[in-house]
Amino acid sequence: RADPEAEALILLDEGSADYDGDYRLITSRRIKIKIFNQKGLDRANIVIPFYSKDGFEFITNIEAITYNFNENKFITKTTLDKKSVFTEKKDGYYSMMKFAMPAIKPGSIIEYRYESIMKHYGGLDEWLFQSDLPTLKSSFKLHVLPKAEFAYQIQKKPMVGIIVKPLPDIGGIYYEMNNVPALRFEPYMDAKRDYVQKVTFQLSGMVNQFGSKQDVNTTWKSLAYELMTEKEFGSQLDKELKVDALYDLVKKETTAIEKLKLIYNYVKKNFAWNGYYGKYAPDGLKAVLDKKKGSVGEINLLLINLLKTADIETYPVLVADRDFGKIDTLYPFMDRFNKVVAFSIAGNKQFILDATEENCPVGLTPYSLLNTMGFLVDKKNFNLVKISTTSKSYRNKIKIEGEITADGKLQAEGKIESYEYAKQLRTDKLKENSKKFIAENFERPYEGLSVDSFYTKNMEEDSLPLEQGIKFHQQLNESGGFVLLNYNLFQGFEKNPFTSNTRFTNVNFGFPYSTSFKAEVKLPTGSKVDNLPENKMIENKNGTIQIVRDIKIETGVIHITVTFLQTTTLVPAEKYSELKDFYKKMVDFLNEPVVVKLAN
Repeated sequence: RADPEAEALILLDEGSADYDGDYRLITSRRIKIKIFNQKGLDRANIVIPFYSKDGFEFITNIEAITYNFNENKFITKTTLDKKSVFTEKKDGYYSMMKFAMPAIKPGSIIEYRYESIMKHYGGLDEWLFQSDLPTLKSSFKLHVLPKAEFAYQIQKKPMVGIIVKPLPDIGGIYYEMNNVPALRFEPYMDAKRDYVQKVTFQLSGMVNQFGSKQDVNTTWKSLAYELMTEKEFGSQLDKELKVDALYDLVKKETTAIEKLKLIYNYVKKNFAWNGYYGKYAPDGLKAVLDKKKGSVGEINLLLINLLKTADIETYPVLVADRDFGKIDTLYPFMDRFNKVVAFSIAGNKQFILDATEENCPVGLTPYSLLNTMGFLVDKKNFNLVKISTTSKSYRNKIKIEGEITADGKLQAEGKIESYEYAKQLRTDKLKENSKKFIAENFERPYEGLSVDSFYTKNMEEDSLPLEQGIKFHQQLNESGGFVLLNYNLFQGFEKNPFTSNTRFTNVNFGFPYSTSFKAEVKLPTGSKVDNLPENKMIENKNGTIQIVRDIKIETGVIHITVTFLQTTTLVPAEKYSELKDFYKKMVDFLNEPVVVKLAN
């Protein structure tokens, strides 16, 4: 096998998109997979998502067969019982067809096919040639709708070839890729869709009844104009909404920034995100005011409206979360964006605001948007804007005080102060599941460590760091009367996250990162330090990552200081080996223990 890590192989993935007499989009799909081992058996649990809202799409004509070799090496076929196919609603937009392939075992070949029927060609999606499994052959045939023109864009690596064939006899086009490698999850990777081999489509023109071609969103200017005149988008921003209680408070503020903060916090506090993304307010902003909840698009369009009403210069910005994928700056593909946020200017400062980010204060650009591009939507001032971290970073201060007991235990308490992105992301996790947060950050990474108590402070105070207090004990590793004091605690560098020999994607950290760690550990009576790690600094070749360690002993107390600073936020895949080697060196450096000889 070319890919020994793969638990299965996609032998064939083919699709064909056509239309019927009502110009509905009919997509036929056929998939064939070879299962190699026990781990690959999960690939036989089939899930087919579809856009079920308002009956826009439904799935039909499902057929499935499992092929096995019997003891006489003859092929046996087991057909799926259609009674075992069921539909499950995922949310207000999507549902899923689910079924389990029959008679599955290592060595099985599964094959299934189905049809998707959509109301119109607006549902035409991108075709992915690549997945987290290697693929022998992937192909897609598109029948272009009469009187319509589609723009397409191919994304691929140079080492992967593609076949593109116009089909003038049917008014279509055919795409094919062969021997496509797997694309698996990698730590700190950009969005998978930024690297997956694929072809993307967008309606670019229609021929009207007089035979003239009408362009559809072929320029950023035309997209901006259409959105700002769209009933569910721009038109919602011109309607003054009556929120008297809010504006009575706004009038009391004297600066634009304070007004902005008040309105932003008001929307965050009083309007709940329903879990859906989006770029429009289909039922209007008055409905959002009444329901007190909405999608990302609805809530942020409401925020923009309220800010504009308060005379704060504000524009809608179409954005794509980092894990949703990069936009194409050359062509206005609307599907590349997954939501809208606010861009405001107040007090000569610029702010990116998303009122569904509960724990993101004014002045902190949402983490999900760092190192992305957005499209500022305005009839005159439309523009592509780069969204970066400015001066903000992920910053923790850690302080530990404790003692080593005569029987080789570390008993200590610590305080962690988390600033900016560290505060936002840790607050998100704490509110989601505090027990899981404690286990993942303070117990699970460290052998023999148990948390005795834990508290937090300042979670809702924007101007103060998030404080986490912890009391803990840890049985230290012992050998021949010596114990090993591990001071690599709570810094996030217990293991090297970069272990693969090669990497397909860039390493996107998102923000600069800094940690200061200080510990004071009292030695037990009669003990002495047998080995003290060297005080030194190590850094990578260009000085964008550095770590400094200083350890000393004063009157029976070990004083440890570790300072880490990483200014690089994006490392290209071709520089991966350097990053991997440095992180390994750094983790090994931090894991050098203080060796203590206990008293007899």
